[in-house]
Parts: sequence; C-alpha cells; structure tokens
Amino acid sequence: MSEKHAPLEISDAVDFYRRWPQLRQNAEHLLEARTMTEEDAEVLRWMIKVVDMVGPHDIGREQEI
Repeated sequence: MSEKHAPLEISDAVDFYRRWPQLRQNAEHLLEARTMTEEDAEVLRWMIKVVDMVGPHDIGREQEI
C-alpha cells in the first residue's frame, strides 16, 4: 500500500530555510536514486552547496528565524 503525502507548501524563504534539513535529505535521495541525467545531478549538487551557504542573516524578513 503506498502512502499519500500532502503536497509540499513552502510559504516563503524563511519557511524554506527552516525546512532545509529535511528538504536537503530529499535532494540527496534524488541524487542517490540516479534517475536523472549526470548534468541534472551536477546542477542539483550545486544547488545543495549554494543553499547550504545560506544562513539566517541572508534572509530578509521582519520576523526572527
């Protein structure tokens, strides 16, 4: 029996930043599955590296992270 997941809804950059640890795991699983071209995998690896460089000081919003 397959599980049905609720659609992922990310409200803004702060929400994405807060969820990044889980989202990063999702991206790593995509790489491990080897279901994409090597070019797409390289893009995804770089996307992970870039997002890993983002910190709370990089995201502008009045609320604290």
